[in-house]
Amino acid sequence: MARRFDWRGLLLVGGLAFAGAISFQGSRGIYQTTEGRYAECARETMASGDYDDPILNGQPHWTKPPLTYMAIMAGMRAFGPSPWGVRAYLVVALVLAAGAVWLAGTSIRGPETGLWSGLAFATSPFVAGAANVVSSDLLTTLWVAAAFAAFWHGRVRRSPVSCLAMWVFLGLGFLTKGPPALLVPAASLPIAAYLLRREEGRRFPFWLSWAGLGLFLLVGVLWYLDKAAQTPGLLAYWLGHELVGRNVGGEFNRSPGILPVFTMYLPILLVGAGPWPPLVLLRGRPLRDGWATSQDRPAVVRAARVSLAAGVAIPFVVFSLSRSKMPLYLLPVFVPLSLALGRMLAALIDQGRVRSRTAKTLAGATLALVIAGKGIFARVDSPKDMTRLAAALAPALENESGHPFYTATGRNLNGLEFHLDRLIEFIPPRDLFAHLADQIAQGKSPRYLVSNRSWAHMAAAPPVPLRSEALGRHWLLLAPRDEPNAAPPPPAPFHLEHP
Repeated sequence: MARRFDWRGLLLVGGLAFAGAISFQGSRGIYQTTEGRYAECARETMASGDYDDPILNGQPHWTKPPLTYMAIMAGMRAFGPSPWGVRAYLVVALVLAAGAVWLAGTSIRGPETGLWSGLAFATSPFVAGAANVVSSDLLTTLWVAAAFAAFWHGRVRRSPVSCLAMWVFLGLGFLTKGPPALLVPAASLPIAAYLLRREEGRRFPFWLSWAGLGLFLLVGVLWYLDKAAQTPGLLAYWLGHELVGRNVGGEFNRSPGILPVFTMYLPILLVGAGPWPPLVLLRGRPLRDGWATSQDRPAVVRAARVSLAAGVAIPFVVFSLSRSKMPLYLLPVFVPLSLALGRMLAALIDQGRVRSRTAKTLAGATLALVIAGKGIFARVDSPKDMTRLAAALAPALENESGHPFYTATGRNLNGLEFHLDRLIEFIPPRDLFAHLADQIAQGKSPRYLVSNRSWAHMAAAPPVPLRSEALGRHWLLLAPRDEPNAAPPPPAPFHLEHP
């Protein structure tokens, strides 16, 4: 069952993944809230010098383990504190993940399945889009793909080293996102192991499982135990809030209802893989032969047929039942989905129902559309773009240095803090005038960053006359007027340049 490696196929998969990831990677600014939070946490943690203790807004930030922040820091050291530096790790993660999918597909069914599995993953619009969003999800997906590759390579080649590597990758996934990182592997790989053991009648030595489990605990769990021992109440927070409260109680209000399953998760699963599912459905009538359970097919192929389907279906159901739903949560599901699509595409080409050159052209065209979409999206003037806001705000703050500065946003603008290299105190928009009155009573002349949308809804008169400076289409910088009798600026709709 040993598979020969098609290194040219690997170069094609890696090249397309690299082209899709690196194109316009730093052209779009850091967006609120997720990207700004990750970038600012990495900046503050790097400034502290204590890399395994994440810090955000001057406080310990325990919602995620430190591995993603460390990856962001590596990019910032190489390319500076910029959108490109913050997203550099995503390029590496996508290329390596696509290579891992290629290896898993090659191990399951040979070089053709490996090639098309890798291409389906690398050219998936959802996967390529995720490689432009700073979060822990693509890094988690890399470890999931690497665990799949190590498992299937180890089973086919009878390699204990590969099986131990699988446990290491699972540990790295746990160190990146905690228990959710294990959902897809846990839904798929144990089923494959059981089917292979039942049909082949051979199993790995008993010590191998215990050694692998020890590696998993050492790589993935030791950090949690160490921090829980150092910080009273931290373990209860992880279990009670991040695990149970988030997923069962809807504690963080992340799309807790059933409607996002149909408006978000199903479209992602059906459309996010690009043209490959429609191609398989339209041209795949004889594919029942390729997915048949007849005993003349290799045990690895029969085990993959069931386990890959479970790796897609079970996590999708669990994510749908969870009361915390975000689009990128589904990203690891695209590992078994791409492997299944790759196997079906290879069968279609082998049956002569799709030409290899046509499929490769389709992969190139899909990737070109993804790159064009990234370029267009980078030019969108969004109020969430903190890079654009920081560029407009920095000169104004420099001209008015020495004055207190606040954001009237109701939450930290972490992306703005990242670019300005400073912490910024925020106040709720409804408290702006009370806060301004208190500052004036103390003899201070504060500056406030306010969105046009919030300013348009402020009906109360300010305690002192104000002047405003427009910062693009979406933001204003407010300050007390020097003239004592000047009238305050009238509220304006958020779409105007200035009030």
